[in-house]
Amino acid sequence: MLIGSAGIFLLFWLSPPEIFLTRPPSDGEELPKADSYMLNISMLNYNKAGAKSSSMLATEARHYNRGNRLEAENPKMVSYGKQTEEQPWHMSADKGTVYKGGERAVFVGSVYAWQQATPATKKEMHTDKLTLYPDTHIAETNSRVTLITEQEKTTGTGMWADLNAEIFKLLANVKGVHRAP
Repeated sequence: MLIGSAGIFLLFWLSPPEIFLTRPPSDGEELPKADSYMLNISMLNYNKAGAKSSSMLATEARHYNRGNRLEAENPKMVSYGKQTEEQPWHMSADKGTVYKGGERAVFVGSVYAWQQATPATKKEMHTDKLTLYPDTHIAETNSRVTLITEQEKTTGTGMWADLNAEIFKLLANVKGVHRAP
């Protein structure tokens, strides 16, 4: 028993330390570590003139200093127009990523955007991925998109939209239905 204990002691004593410090290989790539992690966030952004430009709620978010991005779960964003009397656009999705402090926001998974045009009418947009530039209120997607108003329903693939000027350009496979009042 004494010889066995001495053998184990010598094995550990003579082994290089790297053997004990190495990690076993993993099956997948290691996920990047977030620099900060938040639950139930509420964020409000202002433009250079000091007016509200956008606000966002999310159930959880992770901020990464590298790339200056914020990844959010179940984001709900409100993008305010340049004029205070303009109705804001509301957006929700399964996931969202905000880049460079709000320069660009990308929404993914069951994206729903809407604007209350009048108390009785609403403009709606459905897609699975949408990129929004909050400062200029430009929205775009390469995915299939559906636009719905009180009298119209239009679908297409790919879209560029200026939300302030209410210009919507569907890029391919456009189909629409218009209901007369």
